[in-house]
Parts: sequence; C-alpha cells; structure tokens
Amino acid sequence: MYKRNWSRKRPCADEATEHKTLFGLFYTMKDFVRQLDPTNGEDGGCNFYAFTTNNYKLHYFETATGLRMTLTTDVSAGDLRAVMRHVYANIYVEHVVKNTRFVPSEPFDAPAFDAALDAYAAILTGG
Repeated sequence: MYKRNWSRKRPCADEATEHKTLFGLFYTMKDFVRQLDPTNGEDGGCNFYAFTTNNYKLHYFETATGLRMTLTTDVSAGDLRAVMRHVYANIYVEHVVKNTRFVPSEPFDAPAFDAALDAYAAILTGG
C-alpha cells in the first residue's frame, strides 16, 4: 500500500518478494507469540511488536482494522509503539483515510501524508 525509505543502504532487489516475505514473517511471528503466551489470551493476548537482530530492529504495529505498519531502525532504538500509534492516528488517518480519493487496500499517493510524516520524523530525529 505504501513504502517509504529514509536511509536504506541496500536497495531492494524485488519489492514483491520482499512484501511477501515480510507478510510471512509477521504471520509466523504473531502465531509463535500467541502459542507461547502463558496466559493463553486471558489478559488480552500476547502481541508481537518488535524484534532485534545484530544489524537492525524491526518494529511492527497492527490496527484493529488490520492495517499493518513496519519500521526498521537501528538496533539501539527503543520501544516505538507510541510513535507508530501517533503516525497511524494523527498522520495516516488525517491525511489518507479522510482523503476522499482514498480507496482501502489500494496503493495511495498523498503528498500531505508524505510531508506530515517527514515533519514528524524530523522532530523525532532532531533534524
């Protein structure tokens, strides 16, 4: 639906394969986390929201409507759930969902969204 790179060092060889791989990864991770949940969902379920490798940290956010957002950062990045919640509620909803040309599940082009996202990223990074 939407992809944005700020400082990706290695270009993507095949976007379609990357998207399918990411979807499979998230599906598997969510199922794995659900299976390991010691409360068996009694406390609202155990949610997957990030994992770290030796080279990057991948953050995951899923809304109640099923919209999935990912963010790849440096391994030292902290918990970004509040940041991703803000991007969804205050940037995506305001500049994409409320846009009369928005068609759910379709790729979108929203310059106002891009500008608001860049401005928010600049605030977060001090740039």
